[in-house]
Amino acid sequence: MYQYSSRVSYSEVDSNLNLTYFDLVNYMQDCSCFHSDDVGVGVLYLAPQKMGWFVTNYEIHVNRMPKYLEKITISTYPYQVKGMLARRIYTIESEEGELLVYADSLWVLMDLENLHPARLTQKMIEAYPEDPDRPKFEFNRSKLKADGEGKLVGTFVVNENHIDTNSHMNNSYYIDVTRRFLPSEDFSSITVNYKKAALLFDELQVYLVELEQGYQVILKKDDEVYTIVEYK
Repeated sequence: MYQYSSRVSYSEVDSNLNLTYFDLVNYMQDCSCFHSDDVGVGVLYLAPQKMGWFVTNYEIHVNRMPKYLEKITISTYPYQVKGMLARRIYTIESEEGELLVYADSLWVLMDLENLHPARLTQKMIEAYPEDPDRPKFEFNRSKLKADGEGKLVGTFVVNENHIDTNSHMNNSYYIDVTRRFLPSEDFSSITVNYKKAALLFDELQVYLVELEQGYQVILKKDDEVYTIVEYK
C-alpha cells in the first residue's frame, strides 16, 4: 500500500465547490506515479527504456466527492502484477477516515517504440508486492460494449494540453470530455474502457446511449470505438 495526503484546492473544484472528476482521476494517477517513482520503477525508470503504463479500465465508485479545503488521503494497492499487466485499487478518504471514493483499475505495460505490450522486469515485479490487507470491495470488472449505436451529440478535437508523456490523451480527460454530454449528473459510479489511444489533433465523435439505468458516452473516430464511459 502507498498513500499521500493533500488538500482540495480552489483550482480543483467546480461551481459547487466539489472536486471535479477530472482532478479526481488525476489524484489517483498521481498516487500511482508517486508510488512507482518512490520505489524506483516509475516514469524516471521507464522513460529511458521507452516503456510506459497504459490504463485500459477504471471502475470508480463515489460515495461523496471531496469538497474545497477538505484534507484527504489518497491510497493505492497494486495487485496481480505479472506478465504485462497490473491492477490497482484506490481509495480516497477524509481526514476523519470517511471513505469518499474507491476504484479499481487495469494497466498494461507498453513498448512505446513499437506500441506493443512489454513484459514487466523482475525489478518491477519485486517493487509491487501484494498487500494482504488491501480492502476487499465488490467490483464488476466488466468489459464494456456499446449498448446500441446511440445518438451523435457532438465532436471533440484533441489538442496539445490533453497530451501526456506517452504522447496520447491523458486518462483524466476522457471523463472530463464525456461528462459534459450527459443530460444529468445523477450517477455514483463511472466505468471507463479505453480501447484505443486518442492522439494529437484526432477529431472524435461523441455518441450518447441511454441505458435502463444511466448512460454510455462513446468516443469514436471513423466508426472505430476509442473509449466507452458508462455512468450509473
